[in-house]
Amino acid sequence: MLDILPTNQRHEIPQLFKEMENMVRHFWEVFPGGDLVPDLTGEWVPRLDIAETETTIEVKAELPGLEKKDIDISLESDHLIIKGEKHQEKEEKDKRFHRIERTYGSFYRAVRLPAEVQPDKIEAAYKEGVLTVTLPKTEEAKKGVMHIDVH
Repeated sequence: MLDILPTNQRHEIPQLFKEMENMVRHFWEVFPGGDLVPDLTGEWVPRLDIAETETTIEVKAELPGLEKKDIDISLESDHLIIKGEKHQEKEEKDKRFHRIERTYGSFYRAVRLPAEVQPDKIEAAYKEGVLTVTLPKTEEAKKGVMHIDVH
């Protein structure tokens, strides 16, 4: 579709979509209680932090309310896969709910790793709702970092 537009206008369409997305996000941010509004997709997507040192890659995932048995971690090629399910509490018959904002259901996150890792030395720990996966880099990946002097 972009091929039929003049060259100087081809960059405007993706920019327009980006601006529309930013406007929707901004609306929910300034809306009273907007930080309480669930994800517009209706899906639960755990937040991740990915950090790298010279020897490891560390992935932290916020998984509040889950138990260890509800989390599945795997390594597929150069992707770390974290998936699981957050079960909804049983509804009590005598309660009338006015608001339900907590999200439940299954989730799937695939993270492309920035370096090759040693699969047999990966460690995972789950404490207070935070999953930490530590992936040691291979010796080749450690050597892959080349520092360049500035003259």
